Amino acid sequence: MLYRRLVGIAALLTCASGSPVLAADDPPLSAETSPSQAQSRAVEPVRSNWEGFYLGGHVGGATGTATFSSPYGSDLFGGSVNTPAFLAGLQAGYNWLPTSQLLLGVEVSGSYLVSQGQNTCAQPNTEQIGATCQAFPNAIASFTGRIGYLTEPNGRTLIYGKAGAAWMHSQLYANPNSAGFPGFNLTAETGTGGSQAVGVWGWTIGAGVEYAVSSKWSLNVGYDYMRFSGINLQTPPTTNVTALREVDSVVGGTSSVTQDLHIARLGLNYHWGGPSKTADESYASAPDTRSTWKPGWEAEVGLRYWYSSGNFQTTNSESNTPNSPAGSNLSYNGMTGHTGELFGRVDAPFNGFVKGYVGGGGITGGTMYDEDWGLGKALSNEPTAYQVTQSNIGGSLSYVTLDLGYNVLRGPDHKIGLFAGYNRYQMSLNATGIYYPTAPSAGAQFASNVPVISDNSTWQSLRLGMSAQVWPAERFRVDADLAYLPYVALNGMDAHWLRNAFFPVNGTGNGVQGELVLSYYVTDAFSIGVGGRYWSMWTNSASYSFGSYEYVTQSTNRYGVFLQGAYRFGTPKQ
Repeated sequence: MLYRRLVGIAALLTCASGSPVLAADDPPLSAETSPSQAQSRAVEPVRSNWEGFYLGGHVGGATGTATFSSPYGSDLFGGSVNTPAFLAGLQAGYNWLPTSQLLLGVEVSGSYLVSQGQNTCAQPNTEQIGATCQAFPNAIASFTGRIGYLTEPNGRTLIYGKAGAAWMHSQLYANPNSAGFPGFNLTAETGTGGSQAVGVWGWTIGAGVEYAVSSKWSLNVGYDYMRFSGINLQTPPTTNVTALREVDSVVGGTSSVTQDLHIARLGLNYHWGGPSKTADESYASAPDTRSTWKPGWEAEVGLRYWYSSGNFQTTNSESNTPNSPAGSNLSYNGMTGHTGELFGRVDAPFNGFVKGYVGGGGITGGTMYDEDWGLGKALSNEPTAYQVTQSNIGGSLSYVTLDLGYNVLRGPDHKIGLFAGYNRYQMSLNATGIYYPTAPSAGAQFASNVPVISDNSTWQSLRLGMSAQVWPAERFRVDADLAYLPYVALNGMDAHWLRNAFFPVNGTGNGVQGELVLSYYVTDAFSIGVGGRYWSMWTNSASYSFGSYEYVTQSTNRYGVFLQGAYRFGTPKQ
């Protein structure tokens, strides 16, 4: 289903071009235009056509949190689930222009999501078998009003805000964790997990920038925040087990669930109707002295420093179905990264392009939490319902991305293209020391320099995405990339040094990657810039050997800001 939506959006983008280079209604530029002016709004294309109906498509990336309240009081650990997602959909709306620069509008938008998220929940103490909560938001819609400002008489750049109602469909689970206690002569039972498919109303607020690449087509880069509450989910019956082997049943309860989403969108709109009646008449009557613009070879190369943070999670369960009991969970949180990278892009006269980057560096901080349920004699001298330990993290990471694409819209001040590519992301994580953050064993058990657990993982991904470059003002350029990862292959090794145990892991899944960059051209060739990047990848099916637990769910994300310097070779032909 998602592939059909992506094909539809790709068709919309392809139809955006009346020719391989520019939309049919795009005018050429002046032969006297300088290189820096050629890629800015100062090139004076035809008036923008904001007033009236519009229809478009979008792709996007999201991160969110599903918060599960505990029916047993405050959680000792967990309680919130991170929900990364890729989304694709359509939007339609209507705009009014009360004045030449004030825009009012309404918009309806709908998106299909691919997502995954899980974490510990309903875990009040160390004597109770807790649960694993999962959240899979899979569809959203919004109904909003917009207010915006056109930043110049020519009206090519719209800065807007919006707010309104939102709707979400999500699949939720709360499943009991393992109560096996292998090697101990006791029987502890948990009940059936709860699940619910919910459609819920909430609210949304957002903002963005829309840039008219022609009198009919506009590119939109926007941010939306959505929040939903009032969801109730039944938690499973469970059990308490003490160190004295006393077993007591615990009835299930009701968890109140709140979900939110932070969404970044990259979209393209087609506008109907003639030029706005309130547009600048002096510009409307200006003579057309421009000549034909033709694309040529363009290249750019540069260096970046990326400051980032990231998480990595491994949950091993009795099966890879959504309701299987979890035996352990490793959460590597707040992993600070410092990396350098080389990046580049080449555009050809026939509108093909190749782009990519390669980088690497160190992980200089973070915390690993190791959770276990129903511990047996091999790991504990006494029955332990729940245990969590804390360790320090260090390590390294490296990555490479290569994309091949085609610009379906291209002019001296814009490029909008589709691409397919490859990403390889490798992490080496080392956890040292063991500290018990909770009673009854609170305190350090192993010194901070003692190796405890290492994880080496390689994520290889197929990328399908949309890329855009626009020059909204003289010497300023905005770049946006959004990629869906329809196939992700994971290969890794989990090493537990205190037991001298090694567990290879293999799996497949999905993911999303995106970035946004604002550059300023100090000269016509040299630019400096600042950008943001977000990656998230997760497995849908994976396994390794860990006693009786042969199935595992792994996920990773990394996000941060970067600074860059770049040099451009070649300029648009005048």
